[in-house]
Amino acid sequence: MLDFKPLEKAKIKEYSGFYRVDCEIGCEANFVSAYLWNEEYKIKTAIFDGTLIKAYYRDDGRLWGYCFPRGKNVGGAIEAIFEDARENGRKPYFGYLSAWERAELERLCPGKYTFEPSPSTQDYIYLTENLAKLSGKKYHAKRNHISKFYRTYTDARVEPITPSNTGDAMSVVDLWCRENGLNPDEHPERAVIKEALENLEFFELRGMILYAGQKPAAMTLGSEISKLCFDVNFEKALEDFEGSYSVINNEFAKTLTEYKYLNREEDMGLEGLKKSKLSYHPEIIYKRFYGIPK
Repeated sequence: MLDFKPLEKAKIKEYSGFYRVDCEIGCEANFVSAYLWNEEYKIKTAIFDGTLIKAYYRDDGRLWGYCFPRGKNVGGAIEAIFEDARENGRKPYFGYLSAWERAELERLCPGKYTFEPSPSTQDYIYLTENLAKLSGKKYHAKRNHISKFYRTYTDARVEPITPSNTGDAMSVVDLWCRENGLNPDEHPERAVIKEALENLEFFELRGMILYAGQKPAAMTLGSEISKLCFDVNFEKALEDFEGSYSVINNEFAKTLTEYKYLNREEDMGLEGLKKSKLSYHPEIIYKRFYGIPK
């Protein structure tokens, strides 16, 4: 039986080492994000013959589904997953599969799985240059929003998030919660962002705060997936400052041009969020699938 254990903060780099750190672009390779959201998604890992296996658990402690293994013996790890499922009286469901992982699972286990798309968990991935420059007709509306913002707030400025201004970043998060009818003390994402800000250096996070009229108007925070792609984990902006989402998005992208891609994560099945992500013209829609045993 596989020995699944909760994610450990001290082992984030060890987990990441099982992935192709030079070229990954999907959020499955980001263990900073996985650790921060672990209270919500109950992710555990097991090691089999130099191969990492992630699994998602339900609130009651039951295993929900396995992730595609990464490491030196993927085929052996999949056989170990089958055995683990048999020993525990469950089927070996796979979740959060990328298109590449789906193809590999089908190759290694031909005819054993059917696959269902999971559009609410697909990643929206952009060329960093496009979001930094906003060139061309398709970004005309975004440029107008940004120009209007800077005409309205002539003293607007941006600052990188540091330990000295995390309080301003949390102020944006708390006000955003209230704007959206949420209790900050009970909203799970607020707690996740707070932990991230309290561990900026340990998690090697990068972020930015937008100020307008001397008031914090927007914040964003993210982490590296690989040398090819940066993950924008959080982005919050306040309704009172029209255009602040467009501004923080653009200004942050300008600081990340060493990465070819920006992964702006999923839309969670929310139509408004999907529309917003599509309006920035993703270069890649990184699809996800469920693997269901036949």
